[in-house]
Amino acid sequence: MQYRRLLLRIASQYPCREDLVDSLYQFIGYSDEILPEAIYISGPPCCGKTVITSALLRYLKHLRYAVVDCLECYSSKVLFEDIIDSLSYHEPTYENSFAPLAKCDTMKSFLAELRKGFAQDTVVIVLKNAEKLRDMDANILPTFLRLRELSGMNVCCILIGQIPFEKFYPKTGLPSVHHIKVPQYTKEQIEMILLKDSHRMGQALKEKISADSQIPEEELQKRLEIISSFNLDFFRNYLSTFLHMFYRVCRNLIQLRMVADECFEKYCEPVFSDPSMSSNANMLWRNVSGTLKAALETLYTRLNASSIENSQNREMKDFIQIVELPFYAKYLLIAGYLASHNPAKEDKRLFLKNHGKQRKRLKSVNAKAKVAEKTMLLQGPATFSVDRLLAIFHAIIEQKVCLTCDLLAQISTLVELGFFTRTTTDRNILEGSARFVCGLQVSVIQRIGEMVGFHVNRYLCDLMQ
Repeated sequence: MQYRRLLLRIASQYPCREDLVDSLYQFIGYSDEILPEAIYISGPPCCGKTVITSALLRYLKHLRYAVVDCLECYSSKVLFEDIIDSLSYHEPTYENSFAPLAKCDTMKSFLAELRKGFAQDTVVIVLKNAEKLRDMDANILPTFLRLRELSGMNVCCILIGQIPFEKFYPKTGLPSVHHIKVPQYTKEQIEMILLKDSHRMGQALKEKISADSQIPEEELQKRLEIISSFNLDFFRNYLSTFLHMFYRVCRNLIQLRMVADECFEKYCEPVFSDPSMSSNANMLWRNVSGTLKAALETLYTRLNASSIENSQNREMKDFIQIVELPFYAKYLLIAGYLASHNPAKEDKRLFLKNHGKQRKRLKSVNAKAKVAEKTMLLQGPATFSVDRLLAIFHAIIEQKVCLTCDLLAQISTLVELGFFTRTTTDRNILEGSARFVCGLQVSVIQRIGEMVGFHVNRYLCDLMQ
């Protein structure tokens, strides 16, 4: 009965993750049972791994727990001391000179402090971004996986990461762990979560409008009343339109929520002028489509709303950065954009000289021109592999270029600059399964094409006539 109430309480806060709560509860939820030595929770970013684990631990009163982010721990010493401080509810402040509760320079001293302070407790240690443990001393990860054995305590270590556990294995091997895989949210689940958050979306829009001093008081009150009258169907229509465009290129719930908030005001503009327009989905779609397109193009560059409204400044900022790139990097950038905006099945026709003739009819050309803008708007940039990127690069550059370390390093540079965004969790970007996306605007790529003497429009399927 207690478990059922707990499950319903957490599910009301974090829907669509009942399986994760159930699996974790079976391992650590019973106070009269010994904890497993280690649990590894893997899944893509922003799928609820950490927040749901922390929520469950807060409700389990028989546990003493610590949640530490390995990304913030630049050394094993900092990691050990953060765990002890968190278990002891000690917070470094100005009054205590930001000193830790105990100094733990080695794993031996950490185990000693653990036994000294918490020998009689049931302890759970949660390590976020556990991939960073691979970069620490070789004994850190194996020790945390055998913490119960080495400390003689009832302690469990929960590792949370994004990569498969097989990529943790060193040459000497690792103890076995219980593995919980958390899947990505489906489109329907994301829509349900965002719809559950519709009240907050409406409140955020009210605050945004209230902060605008240019709106007259009478008009302001009118808009606030209209926002209060929005029902779930209105929010559902907006989210369905929004996710139809964005879900294909982004599954990050936090980022989707942020962009949905930014574009919601534009969606509501026709309703502010005429409240009866709230049921006219086609008119609302036409009004917001331009804003959604701009947001889609800047999704992976992580720019704010003001940069979406001022596209010229954004383009110039990207252009200034790209001008300083090496010659081959500019061609790699063009190749990445073509790979993101052309279907892979069209590569042979676009980039090979002897691809055979293709008959063009006036009817098909006009039809393609008519749907070109709609196709680019709805689909957005697609992902591509390194192999396809290099194949297009060698096809579009006029001179013969050998595949060297310098050329491969320039791909990493484009990723670091944010022009390419990695959409997979591969640690090495040159692995065969690594995939990327290019989120730059076509106008920026066209300018780069002019600099190197390359006609971009001739190689874009949606712009060819």
